[in-house]
Amino acid sequence: MQDEALPVEAMYERLDYYLQNYGSERSIMTVSELDGFVTAIGCSKDVLSPDDWFPAIWGVKEDQPNWPVKDEEDEFYGLVMLLHLEAVDGLINGNLNPLYLEHDDDKGHVTVIVEDWCAGFLRGARLTGLSRCAEREFIDEVMAGVRLFGSPRGWEKLDAMSDAERQFWRETLEPSVTRLAQYNHPEIQTNDDPSAAPVLH
Repeated sequence: MQDEALPVEAMYERLDYYLQNYGSERSIMTVSELDGFVTAIGCSKDVLSPDDWFPAIWGVKEDQPNWPVKDEEDEFYGLVMLLHLEAVDGLINGNLNPLYLEHDDDKGHVTVIVEDWCAGFLRGARLTGLSRCAEREFIDEVMAGVRLFGSPRGWEKLDAMSDAERQFWRETLEPSVTRLAQYNHPEIQTNDDPSAAPVLH
């Protein structure tokens, strides 16, 4: 679901603007991290209302923004809900499309950055108790890649891996998150030909 009056790239830019200008060191800071967060909310077995998870975008109670203009608060809320609905729609249709960041270096080499998205997913998983929703062995299996790319401890492990090992774990991310969503929502259908995950510059 997209707002026809606001192109998708402009939607992401507006979200990034609000996150970077109204957030604190405890807040979600990028739209990629926010997408991971709302995807984890969608994977939860329990249906949560925005009141249950929306404040966690910013951190604790004292981190909530003091909006100078009510229209900005309303726009941010609406854009977050659009992002959340898109993530849930992707999970329901078995076609998860994470919003990863993309970095171009001065040599023209493009690197897809998954760390922000995974960190956001872990933030949402902690909030919803996803790690307690199933047997420990299953959770450890489906969360392994997200934990590697989304946490300082995981980054240390990745630094010791070969390129092939890192690529292996990178390729497990979407299938593993989809499995987690299907575990909590058996009605979810798989898509045998998912489109490539979009990236953000």
